Amino acid sequence: MDYLDKTQKLEQMLRLIKEQNTGTAAQLAEKLCVSRPTIENYLHLLRTAGHNISYCTKRKTYYIFDRKP
Repeated sequence: MDYLDKTQKLEQMLRLIKEQNTGTAAQLAEKLCVSRPTIENYLHLLRTAGHNISYCTKRKTYYIFDRKP
């Protein structure tokens, strides 16, 4: 995978998270054509970049949440 492919996948992943349309980590990995460990790595990268990402077990999707000061 080259840098642009990774960047595009991170952007697509963030879009799906914002839409709350990711499914489980395994489903998200399938949507992005990457492995589940890669999804965990991407989540870490996005969180390190300042995105507040959590997972809802009831709706089975990742989402962005607002942190209250």
